[in-house]
Amino acid sequence: MRSADAPVFHEAFREALNDLQPGWEVDEVGIVGPNDAAVRLVNRHDGPIDGHVDVEFIWNRGEAGRIVLWDCVTGFGRDAAERARCAAHLWASTAGGAILELTSSRQGEFADHYHGSDPGGLPGWHIIAGSVIGFGNEASPATLQEWWLDRPGVPALATTLEPTLEETTCPHGIKILFGGDGIAEVRVDGDHHEAASVALRDLGWPRLVPAGFVRTYIIALHRERSAG
Repeated sequence: MRSADAPVFHEAFREALNDLQPGWEVDEVGIVGPNDAAVRLVNRHDGPIDGHVDVEFIWNRGEAGRIVLWDCVTGFGRDAAERARCAAHLWASTAGGAILELTSSRQGEFADHYHGSDPGGLPGWHIIAGSVIGFGNEASPATLQEWWLDRPGVPALATTLEPTLEETTCPHGIKILFGGDGIAEVRVDGDHHEAASVALRDLGWPRLVPAGFVRTYIIALHRERSAG
């Protein structure tokens, strides 16, 4: 996100957040809303210059136990407004829903809950899973989306992900993005996770022309204790 485009991006994210949950406004902090929460749009790591933005969600800003969840997203379009709307939609549909489920609901209103024993879960963890969104050209996004939903990929990433998730610093935000001719990206708390990205790339999803992509976001809430 170029600095000149920041107002357009903030407005697009504000609108997307209000579509999920009313009460968000832009101020000097960023975008502020219910439960003493804020969303900050920054440039944390390198990405496509025009449409890429790092997103920091802060919950309970004024309290010692505040929670910070990171994500990043790239919007596509002919101009800044189009790129901002695209980025805001992709973020709100995946990470935004999962985060608001954590901060405002816990009842499945914004995203789904999985236990470690569930088919789509992360073994040993209680997770919140945002929607699985396909985007790109022609039928490719829908094809990739169906592929992921038919064979839930989160359990397949568990071997590489689980050992790196620290229980003392929960919750952890995990971005999953794949598509094109072999693009596969997993980020944990905003940082690139090389082993999980390689595992995602090797899952065998179809490489399609024209290109399509799938994006989702999960939150690892806490480790689950075995009964007894």
